[in-house]
Amino acid sequence: MNEHAIILAAGKGTRMNTDVPKCSVEICGKAMAQHIVDALNEVGIDDVVVVVGYKKEDMEKAITTPVKFATQTVQDGTAHACLAAKSCLKDMNGITLVFPGDVPFIGTKLINDIVKYHNDKKNDLTVVTTILDDAKCYGRIYRENGEFKKIIEFKDCTEEQKQIKEINVAFYCADTRLLFEAIDNVTNNNAQKEYYLTDIVEILSQKYKVDAFIANNDYHIMGVNNMVDKENVEKLYLLDQNK
Repeated sequence: MNEHAIILAAGKGTRMNTDVPKCSVEICGKAMAQHIVDALNEVGIDDVVVVVGYKKEDMEKAITTPVKFATQTVQDGTAHACLAAKSCLKDMNGITLVFPGDVPFIGTKLINDIVKYHNDKKNDLTVVTTILDDAKCYGRIYRENGEFKKIIEFKDCTEEQKQIKEINVAFYCADTRLLFEAIDNVTNNNAQKEYYLTDIVEILSQKYKVDAFIANNDYHIMGVNNMVDKENVEKLYLLDQNK
């Protein structure tokens, strides 16, 4: 099966207190997004597209192994960013993994586990989720009678929905053709007026098999939004490597 990957790395990351693109910030000696590229290559996925935007030349220099670059000219949401990568993929067959570029230590085991789960369950879309006692401002996983129906962004949640503890990690594994068919139907009818990639769940769940892979809540799924996050995830990674 053909396997592709898209890494979303177009953001500025104002909370990082740096002028460089967020996903180019180095952790353990290399850019955050480079860690993800390396893990993908290690499991045999070499058709990798990195979506760049803010200071794209700096982001491109930060990636030191061969990838394709796609440009998101206007930051108009994650679905819009993903769509920018479409023309760079080799074909529309197989599956495509989508990762944010600011979760550096996804690692090979989790990638393999996601792909295996997706294939074993014969899913059309697999979304990685986790359970948090304090779900904070993360998107909530909405189910009806146990069936995964949609992801609700925190700003669009009702007070009742904010009590949901299962949250979106923002990793996706999807049939490539269906992924882009769904993205074509995403609208910006939401509080942020952006095109959310999360909306593909509700679109695809109407006709196709959508499922959630529940990951452990550990450093492998931790995003880096500021320098405190960076220090924490780096420390956890190094502790794990030195066991």
